[in-house]
Amino acid sequence: MIKVEKEKNNKQEIGCEVHDCKFCDCKDNCCSLEKIEICNCGHNHEKEATMCNSYKKRDN
Repeated sequence: MIKVEKEKNNKQEIGCEVHDCKFCDCKDNCCSLEKIEICNCGHNHEKEATMCNSYKKRDN
């Protein structure tokens, strides 16, 4: 009997298209952070009023 071990991949991929953020991997459109916090930026509680709380402007 051959024992087959499955490799667990617990790394979560976070999609991101905010290319002026220093944490965004523009090539793959994903965040380089392992976890992010979302904050509400507006008075209305709609999806469009939320953004990543980890945003840092990319240095050129």
